[in-house]
Amino acid sequence: MKKKLAFATITLITLLIVGLNNTVTAQNVKTQQEEKLTPNDPKYTGPITEQEFAEGYTEHWFKTGYKEYNPSHKTIKKIKHKIKKYTIKAFMGTWCPDSRREIPKLFKLLDKAKFNKENLTVYAVNHRKQTEAGYEDGLNISRVPTIIFYNKKGEEVKRFVEHPVESLEDDILSIVAGDDYINYLEQKK
Repeated sequence: MKKKLAFATITLITLLIVGLNNTVTAQNVKTQQEEKLTPNDPKYTGPITEQEFAEGYTEHWFKTGYKEYNPSHKTIKKIKHKIKKYTIKAFMGTWCPDSRREIPKLFKLLDKAKFNKENLTVYAVNHRKQTEAGYEDGLNISRVPTIIFYNKKGEEVKRFVEHPVESLEDDILSIVAGDDYINYLEQKK
């Protein structure tokens, strides 16, 4: 009888602990889903604009990187006439040193080339290279920044991954000129 009572007591305590744990977990999930993060929050994932980079917690590194970058005028001139045929998707981590180095440069290069920014979308990703809404699904984003160039048919042409092979502007010129560009990650294989 004592064994049955002890077993019943242990079972009851275990069920209460599991039940309380599930309740707390469900409440945490609900709280996270209800919490609407904005691009000014370090945990935010999703589309992020140049203006949003220039404000809040990303302001210092974005503005500094933009200001200090001076792309070659000769290369910009070559890029300017070719890049208009493309749309660009960039995936980056606001936490990532490579992204913090290359994304301000990308914006400045596109400004100098007078690229229509309506043809550019930048997405902030988490450490797993994912966004809450799945913008990266099917795109094989394994390193950031990843800058993907699409032709007007929406087909991927080439991508810049993580580090430049030469320099950001030379790599982008190779991509938009239709050269046989092999990005940093592919070269490491």
